[in-house]
Amino acid sequence: MSAHRAAAGLERFLGDPRERASHVSFHAQVRSDEREELAVPAVDALREWGFPDFLVPREVGGRLRSIDELLQLWRVLARRDLALTVGYGATLLGALPVWHWGDGRQRSRVAELIGAGGFGSFGLSERDHGSDLLASELVAEPAGDGEGYLLSGTKWPIGNATRGRFATLFARTGSGPRGFSMLLLDKENSATGRWRCEPRVPTMGLRGGDLSGLTFDRCPFPEQALVGRQGLGLEEVLKTLQITRTLITSLSLGAADTALRVALGHARDRRLYGRSVYAIPVIRDQLISAYLDILIAECVAMPTARAVSLAPERLSLWSAIAKYAVPVLTDEIIAAMSAVLGARHFLRDDVADGVFQKLMRDHSIVSVFEGTTHVNLHVVAGQLPSLLRDDVPRDGGGVSMAGLFSRSGRAPDWNPRASRLQLTNRGVDEITQSWAEAVATVGKLCAEGASGPTGPLAAELTDVLGALDTLWSRQRTDVQEVLAEEGSLHSGVRGFELARRHCLLHAAACCVHTWLANRQERGTFLGDGTWLLLCLRRILGRLDPAALRGESPHASVVEREMLRCLMENELFSLTPFALGGSR
Repeated sequence: MSAHRAAAGLERFLGDPRERASHVSFHAQVRSDEREELAVPAVDALREWGFPDFLVPREVGGRLRSIDELLQLWRVLARRDLALTVGYGATLLGALPVWHWGDGRQRSRVAELIGAGGFGSFGLSERDHGSDLLASELVAEPAGDGEGYLLSGTKWPIGNATRGRFATLFARTGSGPRGFSMLLLDKENSATGRWRCEPRVPTMGLRGGDLSGLTFDRCPFPEQALVGRQGLGLEEVLKTLQITRTLITSLSLGAADTALRVALGHARDRRLYGRSVYAIPVIRDQLISAYLDILIAECVAMPTARAVSLAPERLSLWSAIAKYAVPVLTDEIIAAMSAVLGARHFLRDDVADGVFQKLMRDHSIVSVFEGTTHVNLHVVAGQLPSLLRDDVPRDGGGVSMAGLFSRSGRAPDWNPRASRLQLTNRGVDEITQSWAEAVATVGKLCAEGASGPTGPLAAELTDVLGALDTLWSRQRTDVQEVLAEEGSLHSGVRGFELARRHCLLHAAACCVHTWLANRQERGTFLGDGTWLLLCLRRILGRLDPAALRGESPHASVVEREMLRCLMENELFSLTPFALGGSR
């Protein structure tokens, strides 16, 4: 639970967002959004608490210990305002290459700027090229005096481009994949007449954010502006995105909590046709399903965050899966909750000061950040064939599932300088490749009874795991068939569908491993097997709806926990903690 300690402290400081007197209230954030302005009082409050310090590693003078701790902090902020969280997310994105590969002077300067409350930016996107990094046209030519670079071109649209006090820039310094490098722009110490900010872009959501651009006209950069080694910019970007893709799941988890909390509270309070809206069976089912989807998303996101410290070699695949699955699940949650709210979801005021419509607009862009759903499915599809090998090297025993999925204790401290990030998983994925072993363990626990589910719960869980096991076998066969017919999973629609299915099967494995790693928490919802059964049923229903026969009689256990978290003002989570304003 120590990974939650900082987040719980931030919750207490910020207060209940439903209360207008709190530091970051729904009312104030919606009003700032209406004016398309940065919520300055909220930024000031976060600086007072020390939030920016958690973007800076401890060895550079900050308070950032681990990525799983940071994920919880961002989740707390995101449930109040996604636009504010995205501003800090863009800052960390700009800083990460410096934390990983920058020299001491660069690290100290960026830490100084962030510690003073400054925002940062990451110059990657270009108007005509999007995610096609090899087509980037920002060029850093050798300076005439043989020292440094002359930078020309535009990065657009990028977060915090105007507001940020620094930016790391992906620029062409040669030819081919090794022809790109990263440069650090310190706006206060640069040739001010040789660069300019592009106008801010009007957006559907994140209206208080700063989405703009930077243009350079033979702007001089000293040799000391180079981040890392020349020619390794592409590799640095791809590794950086593994971490930020992981952290983006916190935006979705925070948004999902607010979406469910607003809709559930409204459904219980509102009466139609002589009864509570919550009493309508289809409404109740939608709310419980949304709660289960939050638990599934959390089971995918949290081990991925812990992997930054424990298994960074696996992040190339796991971060892409998490970045695809968690925002997609949250998009579905928000859509379902809009149906529960009915016409109220469309109003820019009324229920929860109109935060739902803002949240709905803001979250619509999350699946695009750090690679669209298609980009991330492309990454997954590219690695699927290697995951089917029978002669997989285990790298000296692989990764501990107990360490990866434990909810008790923080992951080891993260040291970006000692990063072991890789560009591929090299055919190794302990989470899915241990599926058969994990299912066998659950089956044994069910059979023994004393340390696992019993009776009808055990029988239903065994049936669902059996159905999922069949789908695992079918997935393997289908991948081999597509490879035989098309030669690649990238060449057609079927390959992307197999990647989507793998993400769901990965989520099922994450749920099983989460329960196995925490089943000793006797007498808790986390240690009980009911949530596991219901979450696996949700995943199975997405993969093969015909495999489900009727409703589970165990849904009432999950419903009670969902309602308890609402009434006692705790986070919707397998490891809930008190939210701001709790007595």
